[in-house]
Amino acid sequence: MIAVIVVTHHTLAEHLIATAEFIVGPNPDLVGISISQKDDVEAVRKKLSEMIARFRREGKQVLILTDMFGGTPSNVSLALYEPGQVEIVSGVNLPILLKLSACLKDGNKELRELAAEMSEYGRKNIFTAAEFLEL
Repeated sequence: MIAVIVVTHHTLAEHLIATAEFIVGPNPDLVGISISQKDDVEAVRKKLSEMIARFRREGKQVLILTDMFGGTPSNVSLALYEPGQVEIVSGVNLPILLKLSACLKDGNKELRELAAEMSEYGRKNIFTAAEFLEL
């Protein structure tokens, strides 16, 4: 089993998760952490570490999705990377969360494979109007 933690700036994580759940329904293994300017980075790291530890105690691997590589959410998450147990993908978007919901229900992918698939899927679901309309 794989659990997912979305880590973002401001309130993006909560809104992305709420929107995904509006479309596909709730998932108890999908949680979020949003980081504001006033948050203490060490407190955020501790909260994320505790979430990871809780999922790990439940026997789950953890996929962390961050909003932007190099930002505080990404940097805090990267410090907790653990090969084979905690994987990180930066650039989370709604298509990723929707696809991920379907993949988690299947439950037949390895963590690293799932992370790579989500990264590729996110990239493939970014379009300009010209690409779509002016074929």
